[in-house]
Amino acid sequence: MRNRLPAPYGSLINREKVVQFEFESKTYQGFQGDSIASALAANNQILLSRSFKYHRSRGALTMAGQDANTMVQLPSNPNALADRELISEGLKVTGQNYSGSLEKDRGQWIGVFSRFLPVGFYYKAFFKPRGMWEKWAPLIRKKAGLGVINQQLVPSYYDKQYKFFDVVVIGGGPAGMQAALESAVTDCEVLLVDENPSLGGSLNYSRFDVEGARGKKQLDELLNAINEKPNISVMTDAVCNGWFADNWLPIIAKKRLYKVRAKQTIMCTGSLEQPAIFHNNDLPGVMMSSAAQRLVHLYGVCPGSQAVIVTGNNDGYGTALDLDDAGVKINAIIDLREDPNYDDIAKAAVARGIRIETGTTVYAAQHKGANRVTSVDIRKIVSQGICAKQGETITCDLLCMSVGYTPTYQLACQAGGQLSYDDQSAMFSLHNCPESLQLAGSVNSLWSLDAVLMEAKRTATIATNALGLTQVQVADRVTENTVSPNHPWPIFAHPKGKEFVDFDEDLTIADIINATADGYEHIQLVKRYSTCGMGPSQGRHSALVAARLVAAATNRTVAETGVTTARPPFSAEQLGHSAGRSFYPARRSNMHYRHIEAGAEMLQAGAWYRPAFYRSKGKNSQACIDAEVSNVRNNVGLVDVSTLGGIEVRGPDAGEFLNRFYTFGFIKQPLGKARYALLTNEAGVVIDDGVACRFGNNHYYVTATTGGVDRVYQNMLKWN
Repeated sequence: MRNRLPAPYGSLINREKVVQFEFESKTYQGFQGDSIASALAANNQILLSRSFKYHRSRGALTMAGQDANTMVQLPSNPNALADRELISEGLKVTGQNYSGSLEKDRGQWIGVFSRFLPVGFYYKAFFKPRGMWEKWAPLIRKKAGLGVINQQLVPSYYDKQYKFFDVVVIGGGPAGMQAALESAVTDCEVLLVDENPSLGGSLNYSRFDVEGARGKKQLDELLNAINEKPNISVMTDAVCNGWFADNWLPIIAKKRLYKVRAKQTIMCTGSLEQPAIFHNNDLPGVMMSSAAQRLVHLYGVCPGSQAVIVTGNNDGYGTALDLDDAGVKINAIIDLREDPNYDDIAKAAVARGIRIETGTTVYAAQHKGANRVTSVDIRKIVSQGICAKQGETITCDLLCMSVGYTPTYQLACQAGGQLSYDDQSAMFSLHNCPESLQLAGSVNSLWSLDAVLMEAKRTATIATNALGLTQVQVADRVTENTVSPNHPWPIFAHPKGKEFVDFDEDLTIADIINATADGYEHIQLVKRYSTCGMGPSQGRHSALVAARLVAAATNRTVAETGVTTARPPFSAEQLGHSAGRSFYPARRSNMHYRHIEAGAEMLQAGAWYRPAFYRSKGKNSQACIDAEVSNVRNNVGLVDVSTLGGIEVRGPDAGEFLNRFYTFGFIKQPLGKARYALLTNEAGVVIDDGVACRFGNNHYYVTATTGGVDRVYQNMLKWN
């Protein structure tokens, strides 16, 4: 593990427990807590897999499971993310999508013919003569495959669990931790969910001050405060995979799907760092600045020996300081800005004597036959997307990109939030979220740590006020005067192409522009025609770039162009999570224990426990049932109908709605009267019945069967 850094680097690893595993039939060692990608990087193995279409070399891009570059094959799991999957003793890992060997993939030849495989080529070819597609399809699918399913695999056990909370906070970074703390007032049950192994988010790896000490200090303070709050439940290694009506949140943790219902939700989902677009920007060794920081601080891995950082903000300078502290030689900081406005962290990098080139970009990454970056071609920026004809080559084996962010907007948009873009600041913002959903942190376009913490407190106050647990004056929304961290155009076309916009689908600048030239000018049509954003990462790093390119090609602004629709699930999930063992919550009536005392044998009808029959000595179940029937027929019986479903239907069209929903007429039903209500499906099959009581001109109370009320209510919502 020659690239391993000494302690205190590596907050997620246990150096006392060495783990041995295999990658491509070669044995490697890592530490407990290492991901596959971090353990391989510690052993200087950065080539992880091959790309979907052109079989290009791919390595870690985000180190956060946000991309398809790290997809590897496990014995029981294809398409596993190497930067999320932890190593275990004896684990056997292979790369994916190659022919021959991972290092020398014979499938690379397809890249030579890329000019004959333009965007949408499969729509334009293979359909003549008739029936030719059936002959071409097996070959194309074989060349563009991903992982291999083990058809002999015995499925694991998966299950589901219901949970209910007053406030659910999604995201355990600084905003989420502060929001959870502020929400944890008396009688408020709070759930804090984070997809990472530990809380803290960027506090674990980012640089917030010149000394690099504030992040850890702030993290310790927040963790200690959370540990002292018994009404805060914490889920780590858990992903909230969607938002559904009334704050219904599916949360996946290991092999369990939690069906969580929240009265109030606070989204602190953070932001996603975006790539710069230049020739060969997909080479192993080219990664987000935050990925390099994660390797250093979380896993104690030195990501390279000589680094170049291309940046459009001051965050790139913080990465330079982190790498310099870790012993990496910083050969240059390439700043796209002509006249940067430095903060204290950037000034500290300048003071260290690091070479800085402003108004300049990385025009191309070079590899000289290796499976990783070996140097970069830097050039002066002449105008938007245009570089000088001559440049300079700088040697490096690590290239970090820090050109901007997009909010992790997917869940908020699923809840009905509207995403808008400001062309002046090159920043997104979210508006019109439901009243029961608040946003805090960088997902809400706040970047300084102080502003993030203040806004988190404010959103928590809104949530607890809405629950009636506090009556506190809500402060004005936090604003900050910090310069936007987003560069408006970090996109530079190259005569040889291969400037990848979508790493999942091997789509380049030319592919997006040609899609618009073919007549697909709407961003949603570009997505479907080119498949941009349809891969495993679902456009996390391509949506903004594609929107910028489509806007430029169609003479519109990015604000007018927009981005593609975000749909659930947020990330890939196992089929077992949906198909896993289901169960019914147990509901007991007020008479339940009187039934038990009387010898009742209970059965579950819907969610309710009801008596099937009452046992009598010396009689079997059928004899007991016959005796009860006889007694009711010849004497009298008492039935507990408190478990029947009751649904209130209100509104000026309540009668008309029931007319259309049930088989009888209800518009002329007299006030204070009840009427039988028979429900059939579209085929005329009876599926439920009940009684409709009219309490007012616009107010009905309808009963439904114990086991069928949920289905009746769902159908009412469907047809309303």
